[in-house]
Amino acid sequence: MFFYFRTGKQLGNPIFAWAIEMFLSNTLSGCKKIKSQALYRLIDGMTKAAGFVRKDMAIAISYKFQFIFQFLQVFFSIATIFFIGKMLGTSSLLKSYRTDYFSFALVGLAVASYLKAGLVTLTNDMRQIMNQGVLEAMCVCPIGYKLLLFCTALWPFIFETIRITFYFLVGMVIFGARFSNANWLGASITMILTIPIFLMLGMISCSILVLIKRGDPINWIFSSASGLLAGTMFPISVLPNWLRVAALCLPLTHSLEAMRKFLLVGASVQEVRINLLALFLFMAALFPVTFFVNNICMSRARRFGAFSTH
Repeated sequence: MFFYFRTGKQLGNPIFAWAIEMFLSNTLSGCKKIKSQALYRLIDGMTKAAGFVRKDMAIAISYKFQFIFQFLQVFFSIATIFFIGKMLGTSSLLKSYRTDYFSFALVGLAVASYLKAGLVTLTNDMRQIMNQGVLEAMCVCPIGYKLLLFCTALWPFIFETIRITFYFLVGMVIFGARFSNANWLGASITMILTIPIFLMLGMISCSILVLIKRGDPINWIFSSASGLLAGTMFPISVLPNWLRVAALCLPLTHSLEAMRKFLLVGASVQEVRINLLALFLFMAALFPVTFFVNNICMSRARRFGAFSTH
């Protein structure tokens, strides 16, 4: 089932992912016996997803220096905003968040990294697959293109979750960030709503990339515009009124606002309901759009033979 993914000694042996894959494979065999088609398809999809995670995890760990440097980059990013915060001191613009600039920017960097995982990392991985000339071979295997995109995106999000945990650990242990009033349950709800949005944006971006090869309008619009407008490094209250309206049209804006209110202020779900509702509406709207764009792009790519070119 996993064709060239099972390369054992070459890719290493991530025990945890392997154990999950074996458990799902055994469960899949049981589903065949009881002839439960719905459960069979679900477990089959989960088995394939676990295989992709195992493959991507093994590849990432095999490049040891790159793996280590990605965590060192977290330390230097946090150190940069820490010293910027010491220079700025306490700003009246952050009064509503009841915190200093360092904690404000730390949450911004952590949440924005999920957008990077969904758009930048996923599209770069897809571009690498295209440049290697293996996309066509992967698409003719017994896995649909939608599931292929989904499985390809799993490891970047898992790895980014590990890095975000490292963000907060470094921020709290080394640089003294404090989240004593944090509403962690509310923050978890926010991330549950945020991750599917960024995942679907990444799938839309990859679908378009397969067809046009170079140039990525979705990545440019949501990644570049969010970096300026969503308030990653500064509150959107400093923007002109017309740009604030544009900022509210970006899902990252609502995700950052909700996370900061939950982690820095300790707000309740009721107090952040507008931002959570906005995230839910973004997720509901993007779901059919993702399928529509994917079907259109894949249909045209097959018609013009775009899978075998890059």
